[in-house]
Amino acid sequence: MSERETASAELGLVQAFVNTVDLQDGPELLTDQNSLHDWLVANRLMAAGAPVGADDLKHAIAVREAMRGVIGGNSGLPVYPVDLATLNEAATAGRLRMRFGPGGRARLEPEASGPVGALGRLVVTLYAAMQSEDWERLKLCSSDSCRWVFYDRSKNHSSRWCTMASCGNRAKARRFRTKQGSSPRSGEVSGKAGRRG
Repeated sequence: MSERETASAELGLVQAFVNTVDLQDGPELLTDQNSLHDWLVANRLMAAGAPVGADDLKHAIAVREAMRGVIGGNSGLPVYPVDLATLNEAATAGRLRMRFGPGGRARLEPEASGPVGALGRLVVTLYAAMQSEDWERLKLCSSDSCRWVFYDRSKNHSSRWCTMASCGNRAKARRFRTKQGSSPRSGEVSGKAGRRG
């Protein structure tokens, strides 16, 4: 959805990767090895000539969903050990190492190449995003069927929905219908008080 809020820099890359699938309405952008290859190359995470296999696709989707789980912590959801283990595994497989660049700035880089190195770069990007003061603005939509990652631009960081026009309105309508269904309708008399024997 184009009206959903997007982040920039590291936050934006993490958001873009996690949102390669729209859980509610589709589509899934990482449908096969070729689509994963193209996404990683387009985002400058991997060289164009690197091959991508079926196991790489499974690993990428697991890393994506682990990132979604960690971002859920910013929305008050629990972060599960399996998500942390998946990200730790991706960091280990990518053989992340600290490197010092020009000016003495330290950075993490994967020693692995190909898709494993690219997923390592995504883990590094997640780490860098978590160091940002805006990290907690990256949230999951509160709709269980949506779980889209959005950037909360509200002043008090209280947005719950990727958009009010879709998920927010559906939740409000659902609450209204539930409330209406549990209270007597206007003009109806409940119980035996309105009857005469």
